Amino acid sequence: MDEGFGTGLLWKALSDPSRRRILDLLRTGPATTGQVAASFDISRIAVMRHLSVLAEAGLVVSRKRGRERRHYINAVPLIGVVDRWVEPLPAAWARTLQRLAERVERPATDVALAIDIAQEYTLNADRRDVFRALTTDVASWWGPPYLTNRATGLVLEPSPGGLFGETWDDGGGKVLATVTAVEPERLLELTGTLHLGVVFGIAEFQLEDDAGGGTKLSFSHRGIGEVSPEVAEAHAGGWTELLGNRLRTFVEGKEA
Repeated sequence: MDEGFGTGLLWKALSDPSRRRILDLLRTGPATTGQVAASFDISRIAVMRHLSVLAEAGLVVSRKRGRERRHYINAVPLIGVVDRWVEPLPAAWARTLQRLAERVERPATDVALAIDIAQEYTLNADRRDVFRALTTDVASWWGPPYLTNRATGLVLEPSPGGLFGETWDDGGGKVLATVTAVEPERLLELTGTLHLGVVFGIAEFQLEDDAGGGTKLSFSHRGIGEVSPEVAEAHAGGWTELLGNRLRTFVEGKEA
């Protein structure tokens, strides 16, 4: 049976040990081309070619930060592979054992100092509907366990200075972030703790029409603060669940 063009690119990207090593490097955090090249004996041009193959497969995304271009690991394409070939219970055991091994082998002083995430999704829905889901309909797909136990709903005011937060049944609530930038149907930027507590960050959602139809969602979240590697990894997985699963199901279901 044909694996599909996207899956073929994924296997091609993962087949090379140098590209797998690049993903290992980016798993610890984003890096510039120069920083990646410094870890290899091969030429910078060869490293750039490897990065290009990884980007084509969707495993790496790049963002311009000032004068530098930084590369981020994007694990979203791997989720379909895991869902297709790994049983849910064995997968949970495998992840638990892997994290235990990493924790035992990691030095006690190894602590990540920031959240720096970049992800991309192609949604089979109109850009207007995706923007509405991110703003007006956010409570329809964003829910437990990504809220406090007291939350009964979510409200987002899609205008500069507007608040994004929980509503509680006693009339109270909790502010999660402030809208610091918005462009209807194209951009939403939230600045705040977003349930990370000690971290203060910026989450940015950029929308554009996809060449094959639908909407391309480019997401990034950068946070300043002291965060353990486990929390950083869990937070990236949380965004994947919220955007790649719940938001996708909501907007594509409405589209249908």
